Amino acid sequence: MLFQTPEFLVLFLVVLGWLLWNRNARQQQIFLLLTSYIFYGWWDARFVLLIVLSTLIDYTAALGIDNHKISATKRTKMATIMGAATLGLLLPNWPALQTQGLQAFLDNPLVTLNSENIAAIALGLSFSVIGPIAYGLYFKLTDQGRKKAFLITSIVANLGMLAFFKYFNFFIDSIDAVVAQSGMQWAAPVLKVTLPVGISFYTFQTLSYTIDAYRGDIKPERSLLKVALFVAYFPQLVAGPILRPQQLFPTLDKPWTVTGKSMRSGINLALVGLFKKVLIADNVAPMVNTIFANPDGQSSIVIMLGAALFAVQIYCDFSGYTDIARGISRVFGVEIPLNFNFPYFSTSIIDFWRKWHISLSTWLRDYLYIPLGGSRKGPSFTYINLMLTMLLGGLWHGASWNFVIWGGYQGILLCLNRALQTIAPKGTILHKALHTKPGTLFRWAFTTYLWLLGWLIFRVTDFNDLAYCMKKFILFDANLSLGGIGLGRGSPVTALLAVALFCMLHLIGFVSKRWDERLNSTPWPIRALIYATLGILFFYGWPSQSSAFIYFQF
Repeated sequence: MLFQTPEFLVLFLVVLGWLLWNRNARQQQIFLLLTSYIFYGWWDARFVLLIVLSTLIDYTAALGIDNHKISATKRTKMATIMGAATLGLLLPNWPALQTQGLQAFLDNPLVTLNSENIAAIALGLSFSVIGPIAYGLYFKLTDQGRKKAFLITSIVANLGMLAFFKYFNFFIDSIDAVVAQSGMQWAAPVLKVTLPVGISFYTFQTLSYTIDAYRGDIKPERSLLKVALFVAYFPQLVAGPILRPQQLFPTLDKPWTVTGKSMRSGINLALVGLFKKVLIADNVAPMVNTIFANPDGQSSIVIMLGAALFAVQIYCDFSGYTDIARGISRVFGVEIPLNFNFPYFSTSIIDFWRKWHISLSTWLRDYLYIPLGGSRKGPSFTYINLMLTMLLGGLWHGASWNFVIWGGYQGILLCLNRALQTIAPKGTILHKALHTKPGTLFRWAFTTYLWLLGWLIFRVTDFNDLAYCMKKFILFDANLSLGGIGLGRGSPVTALLAVALFCMLHLIGFVSKRWDERLNSTPWPIRALIYATLGILFFYGWPSQSSAFIYFQF
């Protein structure tokens, strides 16, 4: 279900009405959880099972880490529900089983079954059958052994699901390509896996719960309902921000309260996000797609223009989602964290990653970079840890080699940025020169060039096209023709007008006040005029078809 659809508007109004009418915390949470599952299941109801499975595993693991043993009755209920739900996945395959027969299924279940169900069925049955046995054995271990066993179970189960659903096809296709190049022959597995929407986000979110419990940073929650809502809370479920337990659990101790102030402020923030997504990102996207559909033969200026347009598209698309998610949650009376803080005005790559996708950057820092050793073991290990973190962060973004290259590129830039800080510490002539007004402008321009090249790597998935685009971006040619992209026709003009509008509004928001804050403090007659203007812009500029947010595929 997309934010910019009538279905979501109905869902939002129903939830809002429930929260206004019902002030019982538990009943609110039950309703919000059911709503969240409906929201997620709108794409494919089968994959709600994966969220339920992650929730049950991490709920059990966190309590086990805390040496709290769930009763046998409750464990049996959880296993029974999980087993029944898992077996329910076989129902969509019943026609195939009838047509091909039981023997065909036994001979080759991967072909007979809908392939995306295989892992979910196996995981669910494993949880239902093996889980209770392993659970009892864990409590026979030493205190530290029990904690590690539950933590490892959580990590392996969650990352195992993520790896299978997101990277199975990637690794099989990569192996297939290597084998083909070598001239050898092999029978590649026929299993093709559908990627569940938002699996990368909720996997990291639920992992933070068990890891924080293991570290002693939180007291594990006894209520399965609260843990389930933490994992599945629908405004930020499919594209973040990635919440930490400390950011949501305290709000669940009492009923959520909708106030006039929270409603006005939340709606204003959501409108800003909707403006970014619908009027900017979706109108820039067709031109970006045109440029990169077949970039071979395009001039350097066209390639650089495409990278700049994509930079606007991905920022407005992703930060637009975050603004809508934060706005919706604010209407409900719950604040979720800022995820973007004007990253395109950064004056270094380190600064950029402190402002872009903040919840992911801090997650990678706290749960990967620092556990690897961070900067505690000297410069060499610091650079290695940075590279490993960014390579894995790149792969997290997508199952394609261009994301691995992008992650490696970002890691190299962070290492060079850190090395520069060592070469030119505060007080040196070089540091002072770089922090004058001309020096700051130079740092911003150079940083902009670097992240634009990064977005080029991020956007172009075909390796040959990427090599061509990078060559044209780095080795600028003298051809200044824009004729290849059809300037003068409707789509390019609309895209360039949208970019110009974004640049103007973005700069104003950066130097003075964010637009949602500006709306909050604007007198109501002027605000009413702004709302009317937005209504007209949405009416005429709304795309004929709703397009998914870019980060839904991650």
